[in-house]
Amino acid sequence: MNTSLLIVSLICLMALAACRGPASVGVDQSSLQPISYQEPVTPATPAAETRPPAEQFVVGQLTDINMGAKTFVLKDTKGNAHSFAFSETTKLTGGGGVRDLRGQEGKNATIRYVESDNRKSAVQIHIEVGS
Repeated sequence: MNTSLLIVSLICLMALAACRGPASVGVDQSSLQPISYQEPVTPATPAAETRPPAEQFVVGQLTDINMGAKTFVLKDTKGNAHSFAFSETTKLTGGGGVRDLRGQEGKNATIRYVESDNRKSAVQIHIEVGS
């Protein structure tokens, strides 16, 4: 019985020695490297400048069409004047092509446009038939 008590005591002592930490077990501290924390990577959000501007609409009467400068003014239903630029890619419906914009002054129109850098560029000009 004394032998078994001695064996159990030795096992308990060895277990206690192991629980005291790495210094008592003899672990080589130089091989351990600290764990570094990395911030999670989040995808970049596109800047507002890279997003295409939203299209807007305005209804009114065409005035001051300048074919040389490729600009026109539209007076909306409240009497506010809006200046627009147009190009060869601007669609003109209800009155021919963009080259036929001349002679459309005084006609009612709906303008679909985008605004960038405080400049309004017409995407589509729809001339109301019979206006």
